[in-house]
Amino acid sequence: MRVFGKAADFYRLRVLRVNEESSPELDWRDDILFKEPLVEEPRSREWYVLQVVNIDSEEAHPLRRFKDSGLAMRDRAKVDELLYELTKQEFESKFLK
Repeated sequence: MRVFGKAADFYRLRVLRVNEESSPELDWRDDILFKEPLVEEPRSREWYVLQVVNIDSEEAHPLRRFKDSGLAMRDRAKVDELLYELTKQEFESKFLK
């Protein structure tokens, strides 16, 4: 197993889209089991996570969280440049500690 080299030899980047839906709250009462909720659309929240993934172990390390995919992709491009410029040790000390 290699220990030295460019960070790009050990890591890759990915952007994940996370979508979380929250269901309407149920109105609990003591005299009945439950009451139907008001007609309410489920709310969803969406965000993007930039992750560094170890090529050998597939272990993912989240770097940053974004509300917009464009911002996430721009940041990914910047960090991707650093993958090819920095050594493994420099990259780990900058992003993974």
